[in-house]
Amino acid sequence: MQLLLWRNWRKTALIFFLTLMIILDIASNSIISVVSVVGVLIVLISISYCCYIWGMRKLRKSSIMDHPYQRYLETDVSISEEAAARLARLVVIKVNPMLGHLRAFFLIEDLVDSLKFLVVLCGLNVLGDYVNGMTLLLIGFVLLFTLPKVYEWKKPMINNQLKHLQGFKTRLLSTKKKTHSSAPTVTVDPQVISSNRQKTNGIECDTEPLNLAQFISSESDYAWPPQELAGEDYQHYKEP
Repeated sequence: MQLLLWRNWRKTALIFFLTLMIILDIASNSIISVVSVVGVLIVLISISYCCYIWGMRKLRKSSIMDHPYQRYLETDVSISEEAAARLARLVVIKVNPMLGHLRAFFLIEDLVDSLKFLVVLCGLNVLGDYVNGMTLLLIGFVLLFTLPKVYEWKKPMINNQLKHLQGFKTRLLSTKKKTHSSAPTVTVDPQVISSNRQKTNGIECDTEPLNLAQFISSESDYAWPPQELAGEDYQHYKEP
């Protein structure tokens, strides 16, 4: 991210232009010749630098006998087992879902998804007639080094536009759900229902309010003889 966001613009510019030149060279020449030429250039530059350092030491009669690239020669560039396991785990996590989707597409697990995949392949075929892979690689590389910096410059405006698009998408999906889930509702006029009369099976019946007092009995209506209950049980029954 530090490289893509041009934090050290000299380092980023050097890497960007060197890689861009290599991609342009691959687009016009064979990749074997490009790799060999790049290797030759690196070896020649390294030999020239070492010869320059050794020559300057001889002229100055310096006692330093270290290799000019001693610091880089002592750097450990080997891949550790932990890093290899982490990379392998990452590859497995990314590749396994892709294999599952490709199997579902090619073996027609879902006809609609397979038809969509067919349309995408046809579109890529048409695109390949006009643009080759190296052109797409070149465009992708340039966008990789430009879009993050543009987003950092225009972050508030881009986030605002993305919020508007997300809100529009949410409203669109909510309206679709309402149209699909809408059902007819029945409304009842409250004046049709009377508080004292109701209709049952087309017959008007007078209903009187229930007198709850006639269903409530006092404790005096149930008088059990004291001798049938023990004293503790009777007291427990009498207490609320």
